[in-house]
Amino acid sequence: MSFSVSTPIILFPAISLILLAYTEKFVQLGRLLRTLKKQYEDHNAPHIIEQIQNLRTRIYLIRNMQASGTCAFFLCIATIFLMFQGQEEIAWYTFWFSMIFLMLALYLSFREINLSSNALRLAISDVKDEITGENAGGTKS
Repeated sequence: MSFSVSTPIILFPAISLILLAYTEKFVQLGRLLRTLKKQYEDHNAPHIIEQIQNLRTRIYLIRNMQASGTCAFFLCIATIFLMFQGQEEIAWYTFWFSMIFLMLALYLSFREINLSSNALRLAISDVKDEITGENAGGTKS
């Protein structure tokens, strides 16, 4: 397999889009966390604490996803510089490290999506319990 400057350059758009998506997720979760914190201060509902803990974990994962993606991007750029300096072997290893960081970012993204799905399942179960209780009693209380 040949290794040229175009190889790491191919990853630039993908990594940029991933970082953009992670940043947007981070901003949305930050907004949601502030809203839940306000709701908790107003109502002291225990289920809100569980949601806040889930969001804290998801924000931690997203921060690490962003860090891994940024490292992948940095190492791709370093690969190009090394190739221009004629350091092909070091550039090859640098590129592989960038790929590892990119895979780590994607793995963390997968974990965050699972947590997000669990949070949605919990939110829906609250509504489902209310609907089930409403149907069992015949009227809404």
